[in-house]
This record gives sequence, C-alpha cells and structure tokens, in this order.
Amino acid sequence: MGKARSCLYAGEGTDPEDIKCSLCDSSSSIFLEENDPPFTVLKELKERGMREKFCPYFSLLNSVSEADVVAVTYPYVFTPWMGESLGLEMSDYVLVVDEAHNLDSLNELAERRLSGQTLDLALREVKSPEAVRILKRLREELNNVVSDEERYLKVENYPKLEKEELKLLEEEYEDRRKEMITNKSIRKLHIGTVLRFYSSDGVVFSHKGSLVVKPLLSTPFISTLNQDIPVILMSGTMQPKDYLVKVLGITRKILYIDVEKELRTKVTGTFDCMLAIDVTSAFSLRSQEMWRKYASYLLRIYYTAKANVLAIFPSYSIMEKVMDHVKVDKFVEGSRTNLEEVMRESKERKIVIAGVARGKLSEGIELTVDGSSVISDVAICGIPYPSFDDYLKLRSREIYKITGQSMRDALMEIPALIAVKQAIGRAIRGKGDHATVWLLDKRFETPWWKMRINCFNPKKVKL
Repeated sequence: MGKARSCLYAGEGTDPEDIKCSLCDSSSSIFLEENDPPFTVLKELKERGMREKFCPYFSLLNSVSEADVVAVTYPYVFTPWMGESLGLEMSDYVLVVDEAHNLDSLNELAERRLSGQTLDLALREVKSPEAVRILKRLREELNNVVSDEERYLKVENYPKLEKEELKLLEEEYEDRRKEMITNKSIRKLHIGTVLRFYSSDGVVFSHKGSLVVKPLLSTPFISTLNQDIPVILMSGTMQPKDYLVKVLGITRKILYIDVEKELRTKVTGTFDCMLAIDVTSAFSLRSQEMWRKYASYLLRIYYTAKANVLAIFPSYSIMEKVMDHVKVDKFVEGSRTNLEEVMRESKERKIVIAGVARGKLSEGIELTVDGSSVISDVAICGIPYPSFDDYLKLRSREIYKITGQSMRDALMEIPALIAVKQAIGRAIRGKGDHATVWLLDKRFETPWWKMRINCFNPKKVKL
C-alpha cells in the first residue's frame, strides 16, 4: 500500500511526495504478521496507529523483508529511489511482471504535468507576495503556449523559472509541508506539482491544455530487468521479441514463449470476426456523417447482441462524437469512471460499454459472472493508432540513434495491435467464452492485421 493511502493524516488524492515523514510524531513502525485482505489490514492498522502512535506505511515496509511474496506497483520496481525504500536484495527474488506489455509506457512514471488549474490552486496555497507574483506570471505565460489538442506538440518557449524564483517556491512548499504535519491534516499540495514539473528531465509538450514534460524512452527505467536476477514477463499481448530488444532496451538473453504454441491448444475462449468495409477513423475521412455511421453500427450490434457490447474508440473525442448518437442503455468512460459501477450495471441489463483504447475499460478488467464474460460483442470503432505527433517523431528519432534502424512503423502498429487484442480479451475470459468481434474500420482488411488478430476470413459487412 502506498504512502498516501497508508498515512494516518493524509486525505484522498494526496501526493506521497507532499508528506514530510521526518517531522511526524508517528513515524515509528511495528512488525506485522497479518492474514486478512489488504484493505481490511490497512483499516485496522490505521486505527491502531492512531492509538499507539506508529506509522502503517513504515510498518508495511519494514515487514516486507520477512515475506516470501511481495506485491508492489511498477514504481517500486522501476523507479530506483522507490525500489531502494523496500530495502530488498533483488538477487534473492524472482521478479514477476504482470501485464508486461505496459513496460512500453514506463517513461510515463516520470511524466509531469502543469496546467492552468494547477497554478490557480497553487496560488491559493502560497503566502508571500513574491510567490504570488511568480505563479501569476507562469499562469499568464502558460495560456500563450498550450493547446487543447489531444496530440503532443513540442513547446520550446514555455514559461521558465529563474534559480531564485525556484528557491523561493521551494521554501513556500517546505513551509506548507511542515504546517500540514503539525496540524495532522495532509492534502495534495499543488505548489509541489509545480516544483516537480520544473525539476523533471525530458522534452516539454503541450497536450490537452497542459504542459507535459516526459522522457522519450523507457530505457532508463529498464535497468532492473537487465540485472543478473531471474525475471518473468507475463502478458497475453506481449510485444514481439525484436520490439523488446530495440525499443525497450532489454539487453539480456530472452526466452520468448507463446503458451498456445507450446501447449498446442487454446487456453482462452474463441471469437468470430465481422469486418466493416464502409467506415474508418482515418484522419482524412473523419466527419459527422462518419460518426453517425459508427453509431448506426453500434445500434445494430446492440440489438442483435446476446449480452453487453464493449465499444472501444481511438480517442475520447471520437467516442464522445459517436456515442452522442447512440440512444440506448450505455456507460461511457470518463475521468471519474468507477469500475464497480460498470460491473454492477453490466450485470443488471444489456448495455453498450464505451471506452478508449489503453483506457480503464479496455485493459485489465474482469466483467464476469461465474468465470464467464458478460460481454458477447466487442466493437473496435477505428484502429487505435497512436498519433504521429511530435512526441512519436522524437521518440522514433531517439530509437534510430541507438539502433540504427527505423522503428516508426512498429511504434504505430504494435501499440495499436496490443490495444485491439486487449479489447478483444475482455470478452473471452474463460475457455467456454465465445464472442463476436466487429472490426469497424476498412483498414483492418490487410494480411498484417488478419494474421495478427487471428481473423483470417472475416465476414465483410456494410450498412
């Protein structure tokens, strides 16, 4: 359990880096030996911690060394300073990485955002006139360089901080951290978000109305995998071996195992394919008429489906435009999507569940009853290619510098393929599951796509 969730005094949404543990009067720890589920353990720990003045987080950390199995989130393995906090000798363990296709996004662990809203909230936190002046300047200059576009656009002349300005904001931040510990009431500090943006390495982009700084490659975070320790990477949608070496930078020997080929049998359910030849999400052909066509397909699928329909879109904007025309029972993914609510509604009546590729509803969720999926149809509403924007161009250029090979096509195709296969996987959770997969984009009609998603002879349809 992370620091923010385990802290006795932190509220929901607190950034762990805002918690100044060294000043806390409850920073001691106890040894734990628990058998209850994690959230039950944490609830009891926090109640005891309040009474006995010890820290649940450090108690969990200090008990890790005695465990045979340790379950952690990615940052504890791939962010060096967080890994060190565990105090483990990794050579004593086997590292098992689940959903390992997500290693391609490890650079997002270091991504930091700066928005107008963050600066507005930070302005409410600072007290000195100088800090107010600095943040107001940043706010004004930010408006001139950010765009609402979903693509990543490189920004050169973003608002900067002088050394003295940075030092002044750091002092304000430390004062607020001390106050929160003293008052035993800890919340997210937006001034901290501002400082972390300016202390991060990477390229600065505009994205969805914010400035974003992020490294171009995941290679710096992969060092753990290249150590002399046993590593098992697991995924039903793993990237090809060549991609793991050239894009991710895994330099050690890789034994790549396809379970179904090894066992010579299916280990999951089955699906039929339908290929629509009169719709596409290709940028040059996007229009209101195209979105209405997609909506017509979803209505047709909904009325013939045996159970729920999962509709996956390349982006939020396309999803919103299409789903505006879909007037049936539906659940549309948003920033506050509650998976428990999705599960409850999908079991009560037939609905269209709309989500975006690589989003909350397209990967890693189980919508099942007695081990069988409650989704009978999956509609892939356009091929979810990443935008070939400034971020992808620069990323491709960096990989070329390292490998001497152009990986541009792979950087577009492989993430799209994984997103499609992940979406299909939501409907075939058990061996007995059978689904209908609707490939709603005429660009799927290529040997490359048919071979890689096992749709060799799809039935072609059109409105």
